[in-house]
Amino acid sequence: MGADREDEPLDPVGAAGRLEDLTDALRPDSARSRVLAELDRMFRTGGAPDPLPEGFVSGKLITTSVWGPLDSIGLRVTRHWMPWHGKSFDRAAMTGQNRFDPSARLAMRVLWPSYRPVAMRWGRLEAFPFRTRVAPGAVDPDVEVLKIDYDFEANPGFLIRRILDEVVQVDAGTYLGKILFRIGPRLRPIGFFSLHRQP
Repeated sequence: MGADREDEPLDPVGAAGRLEDLTDALRPDSARSRVLAELDRMFRTGGAPDPLPEGFVSGKLITTSVWGPLDSIGLRVTRHWMPWHGKSFDRAAMTGQNRFDPSARLAMRVLWPSYRPVAMRWGRLEAFPFRTRVAPGAVDPDVEVLKIDYDFEANPGFLIRRILDEVVQVDAGTYLGKILFRIGPRLRPIGFFSLHRQP
Protein backbone atom coordinates (compact mmCIF):
# COMPACT_ATOMS: atom_id res chain seq x y z
CA MET A 1 0.00 0.00 0.00
CA GLY A 2 1.65 3.18 -1.19
CA ALA A 3 5.18 1.71 -1.20
CA ASP A 4 6.23 3.50 -4.40
CA ARG A 5 5.28 6.99 -3.25
CA GLU A 6 7.82 9.47 -1.90
CA ASP A 7 6.32 9.55 1.62
CA GLU A 8 8.30 7.57 4.16
CA PRO A 9 6.35 4.34 4.85
CA LEU A 10 4.67 4.11 8.25
CA ASP A 11 5.66 1.25 10.52
CA PRO A 12 2.51 -0.91 10.23
CA VAL A 13 2.98 -2.42 13.69
CA GLY A 14 2.64 1.00 15.32
CA ALA A 15 -0.05 2.56 13.15
CA ALA A 16 -3.04 1.76 15.38
CA GLY A 17 -1.21 2.91 18.49
CA ARG A 18 0.01 6.06 16.77
CA LEU A 19 -3.56 7.00 15.85
CA GLU A 20 -4.47 6.71 19.54
CA ASP A 21 -1.47 8.85 20.50
CA LEU A 22 -2.45 11.54 17.98
CA THR A 23 -6.05 11.52 19.18
CA ASP A 24 -4.89 11.90 22.79
CA ALA A 25 -2.53 14.73 21.78
CA LEU A 26 -5.42 16.83 20.53
CA ARG A 27 -6.61 19.32 23.11
CA PRO A 28 -8.94 22.28 22.56
CA ASP A 29 -6.09 24.68 23.34
CA SER A 30 -3.27 22.77 21.60
CA ALA A 31 -1.37 23.63 18.44
CA ARG A 32 -3.18 21.34 16.03
CA SER A 33 -1.18 21.86 12.83
CA ARG A 34 1.45 19.23 13.71
CA VAL A 35 -1.16 16.59 14.50
CA LEU A 36 -3.14 17.36 11.33
CA ALA A 37 0.05 17.18 9.26
CA GLU A 38 0.92 13.77 10.71
CA LEU A 39 -2.60 12.46 10.15
CA ASP A 40 -2.36 13.60 6.55
CA ARG A 41 1.02 11.89 6.20
CA MET A 42 -0.38 8.66 7.66
CA PHE A 43 -3.27 8.84 5.22
CA ARG A 44 -0.90 9.24 2.28
CA THR A 45 1.18 6.20 3.33
CA GLY A 46 -1.94 4.01 3.34
CA GLY A 47 -3.85 2.41 0.51
CA ALA A 48 -7.24 0.93 -0.30
CA PRO A 49 -8.25 -1.71 2.29
CA ASP A 50 -7.41 -5.25 1.24
CA PRO A 51 -9.62 -7.08 1.81
CA LEU A 52 -12.44 -4.56 1.88
CA PRO A 53 -14.16 -4.30 5.28
CA GLU A 54 -17.17 -6.51 5.96
CA GLY A 55 -19.77 -6.20 8.72
CA PHE A 56 -19.60 -3.72 11.58
CA VAL A 57 -16.35 -1.77 12.04
CA SER A 58 -16.14 0.44 15.12
CA GLY A 59 -15.32 4.09 14.51
CA LYS A 60 -13.94 7.12 16.29
CA LEU A 61 -13.94 10.75 15.18
CA ILE A 62 -10.36 11.99 15.61
CA THR A 63 -10.85 15.67 14.80
CA THR A 64 -12.43 18.15 12.46
CA SER A 65 -10.22 20.52 10.47
CA VAL A 66 -12.62 23.28 9.45
CA TRP A 67 -11.40 26.31 11.41
CA GLY A 68 -9.30 26.38 14.60
CA PRO A 69 -11.81 27.93 17.06
CA LEU A 70 -14.73 25.88 15.69
CA ASP A 71 -12.63 22.69 15.80
CA SER A 72 -11.76 23.39 19.45
CA ILE A 73 -15.44 23.73 20.35
CA GLY A 74 -16.21 20.53 18.47
CA LEU A 75 -13.42 18.72 20.28
CA ARG A 76 -14.82 19.75 23.66
CA VAL A 77 -18.30 18.55 22.70
CA THR A 78 -17.20 15.23 21.24
CA ARG A 79 -15.05 14.41 24.29
CA HIS A 80 -18.33 14.23 26.23
CA TRP A 81 -20.87 13.18 23.59
CA MET A 82 -20.16 11.27 20.39
CA PRO A 83 -23.14 9.14 19.34
CA TRP A 84 -21.50 7.78 16.17
CA HIS A 85 -20.27 4.22 16.78
CA GLY A 86 -18.91 3.22 13.38
CA LYS A 87 -19.95 1.79 10.03
CA SER A 88 -21.49 -1.47 8.79
CA PHE A 89 -20.22 -2.66 5.41
CA ASP A 90 -21.71 -5.05 2.87
CA ARG A 91 -18.67 -5.99 0.80
CA ALA A 92 -20.56 -7.83 -1.93
CA ALA A 93 -23.10 -5.05 -2.50
CA MET A 94 -20.51 -2.26 -2.01
CA THR A 95 -22.91 -0.49 0.36
CA GLY A 96 -23.21 0.23 4.07
CA GLN A 97 -24.75 2.25 6.91
CA ASN A 98 -23.54 4.36 9.82
CA ARG A 99 -24.37 3.16 13.33
CA PHE A 100 -25.38 5.55 16.11
CA ASP A 101 -26.31 5.56 19.77
CA PRO A 102 -30.03 6.22 20.40
CA SER A 103 -29.07 9.60 21.89
CA ALA A 104 -28.53 10.82 18.30
CA ARG A 105 -32.25 10.59 17.49
CA LEU A 106 -33.17 14.05 18.82
CA ALA A 107 -30.32 15.78 16.99
CA MET A 108 -31.34 14.04 13.77
CA ARG A 109 -34.93 15.21 14.17
CA VAL A 110 -33.79 18.79 14.65
CA LEU A 111 -31.39 18.82 11.69
CA TRP A 112 -33.38 16.59 9.33
CA PRO A 113 -37.05 16.62 10.43
CA SER A 114 -38.30 14.34 7.64
CA TYR A 115 -35.44 11.82 7.89
CA ARG A 116 -36.03 8.56 9.78
CA PRO A 117 -33.10 6.36 10.83
CA VAL A 118 -33.55 2.59 11.04
CA ALA A 119 -34.07 1.33 14.61
CA MET A 120 -32.05 -1.74 15.61
CA ARG A 121 -31.95 -3.95 18.67
CA TRP A 122 -31.05 -2.30 22.00
CA GLY A 123 -32.15 1.05 20.62
CA ARG A 124 -29.21 1.50 18.28
CA LEU A 125 -29.79 3.37 15.05
CA GLU A 126 -28.55 2.88 11.51
CA ALA A 127 -28.59 5.97 9.32
CA PHE A 128 -27.06 7.68 6.30
CA PRO A 129 -26.53 4.75 3.92
CA PHE A 130 -23.55 4.87 1.62
CA ARG A 131 -22.14 3.32 -1.52
CA THR A 132 -18.48 2.33 -1.76
CA ARG A 133 -15.91 2.06 -4.53
CA VAL A 134 -12.13 1.93 -4.84
CA ALA A 135 -10.58 4.82 -6.77
CA PRO A 136 -7.82 7.44 -6.52
CA GLY A 137 -8.31 10.01 -3.75
CA ALA A 138 -10.07 13.24 -4.66
CA VAL A 139 -7.40 15.46 -3.06
CA ASP A 140 -4.71 12.74 -2.96
CA PRO A 141 -4.89 11.31 -6.50
CA ASP A 142 -1.73 9.23 -6.00
CA VAL A 143 -3.42 7.27 -3.17
CA GLU A 144 -5.90 4.45 -3.85
CA VAL A 145 -8.75 4.79 -1.35
CA LEU A 146 -12.10 3.28 -0.45
CA LYS A 147 -14.62 6.02 -1.22
CA ILE A 148 -17.73 6.17 0.98
CA ASP A 149 -20.30 8.17 -0.97
CA TYR A 150 -23.54 9.59 0.47
CA ASP A 151 -24.68 11.55 -2.58
CA PHE A 152 -27.92 9.77 -3.49
CA GLU A 153 -31.64 10.11 -2.76
CA ALA A 154 -31.78 8.02 0.46
CA ASN A 155 -29.84 10.72 2.37
CA PRO A 156 -30.82 14.23 3.47
CA GLY A 157 -29.79 16.97 1.06
CA PHE A 158 -28.69 19.23 3.91
CA LEU A 159 -25.01 18.48 4.71
CA ILE A 160 -25.01 14.68 4.35
CA ARG A 161 -25.09 14.40 0.55
CA ARG A 162 -22.16 16.83 0.35
CA ILE A 163 -19.90 14.46 2.32
CA LEU A 164 -17.46 12.02 0.75
CA ASP A 165 -15.41 9.87 3.13
CA GLU A 166 -12.16 8.37 1.89
CA VAL A 167 -10.59 5.48 3.82
CA VAL A 168 -7.14 3.88 3.70
CA GLN A 169 -5.74 0.91 5.59
CA VAL A 170 -2.86 1.80 7.93
CA ASP A 171 -2.56 -1.46 9.88
CA ALA A 172 -4.18 -4.89 10.01
CA GLY A 173 -7.84 -4.12 10.70
CA THR A 174 -7.15 -0.40 11.26
CA TYR A 175 -8.23 2.30 8.83
CA LEU A 176 -7.82 6.07 8.68
CA GLY A 177 -10.58 8.11 7.10
CA LYS A 178 -10.48 11.60 5.64
CA ILE A 179 -13.78 13.51 5.59
CA LEU A 180 -14.30 15.64 2.49
CA PHE A 181 -17.06 18.23 2.03
CA ARG A 182 -18.28 19.42 -1.33
CA ILE A 183 -18.41 23.20 -1.76
CA GLY A 184 -19.47 23.95 -5.32
CA PRO A 185 -17.43 21.71 -7.62
CA ARG A 186 -14.58 21.27 -5.11
CA LEU A 187 -14.06 18.82 -2.25
CA ARG A 188 -12.40 20.23 0.86
CA PRO A 189 -10.94 18.11 3.73
CA ILE A 190 -12.81 18.83 6.98
CA GLY A 191 -11.63 16.11 9.37
CA PHE A 192 -10.29 12.65 10.16
CA PHE A 193 -11.75 9.50 11.72
CA SER A 194 -10.50 6.01 12.42
CA LEU A 195 -12.13 2.61 11.95
CA HIS A 196 -11.03 -0.56 13.72
CA ARG A 197 -12.15 -4.09 12.89
CA GLN A 198 -12.07 -6.48 15.81
CA PRO A 199 -10.14 -9.75 15.17
